Amino acid sequence: MEALKALGYEISPIEGGFYGEKRRGGVLYQVFYSEAGDVRLRRLRFLKEEAKPLNLAGVAGEWAARYQVEENFFAVADPQDLPSLVLAFERLDLGGETP
Repeated sequence: MEALKALGYEISPIEGGFYGEKRRGGVLYQVFYSEAGDVRLRRLRFLKEEAKPLNLAGVAGEWAARYQVEENFFAVADPQDLPSLVLAFERLDLGGETP
């Protein structure tokens, strides 16, 4: 956990493990780790937001939308492997470009 804190993650205990989170620009990185070694790495990239006034069924209101991409990686890993795994996931770009 200390290694993830050094990478800028805020760590919180959860039942059976811990959760880490880091925000950088329009990207949210999350790490879920269980005592059994189950890992879930999640990345949310916020692409754009839109908002505009909208009259819907005669009621004036505001319409809003947030477009995002969610990416996940699941594995079983030892705790000492987490820092390198997390760094590799942060750099991962399977499409060759960031949408």
